Amino acid sequence: MFQTIVTSAVLYLATAVDLIVILLIFFARAESQKQVRDIYIGQYLGSLILIGMSLFLAYVLNFVPEKWILGLLGLIPIYFGLKVAISGDSDEEEVEERLDKSGLSKLVKTVALVTIASCGADNIGLFVPYFLTLNISELFIALVVFIILIYLLVFTAQKIVHITGIGEVIEKYSRWVMAVIYIGLGSFIIYENNTIQTIVSFF
Repeated sequence: MFQTIVTSAVLYLATAVDLIVILLIFFARAESQKQVRDIYIGQYLGSLILIGMSLFLAYVLNFVPEKWILGLLGLIPIYFGLKVAISGDSDEEEVEERLDKSGLSKLVKTVALVTIASCGADNIGLFVPYFLTLNISELFIALVVFIILIYLLVFTAQKIVHITGIGEVIEKYSRWVMAVIYIGLGSFIIYENNTIQTIVSFF
């Protein structure tokens, strides 16, 4: 149980590091409690949609008969890790563009769409293979951890938005934190499913 909590927390925080920068942009423009509330709702909406999609794909892939084949999904996090390390993962311009276009009037929808657009591919690419390594009770624990951390992520962004320099520091180092954890997770998934051992045994 403890390992599941820690692994789930590390995984979610790795996917959310760059999202803090995006949330800082939203909170910097928020001028009322309603807009702050809308940011929370939009973040939950976008995140839960991605988690739901990941659960569905994990359920479908669970019917793949050979476990070692599922281990190949570990290549997806490794790919994202290398991609982030080499080219970065910045979505701030897209956020600014969406905000300039729709303003704050449709904030829930804007936050949800930006969350899905900026995190969709890598979140699903990480969550699906991770969910496949869990049994039912572990999966439930992981989902509870995710739901709690979504709130803590938004709350943290709300509190640090006015601290000078914090956003720049997060933006500067987030890509390396993400890259290390993505690659580590991908390697763990490949190892956990005996993928390399099985492929080697073919020769």
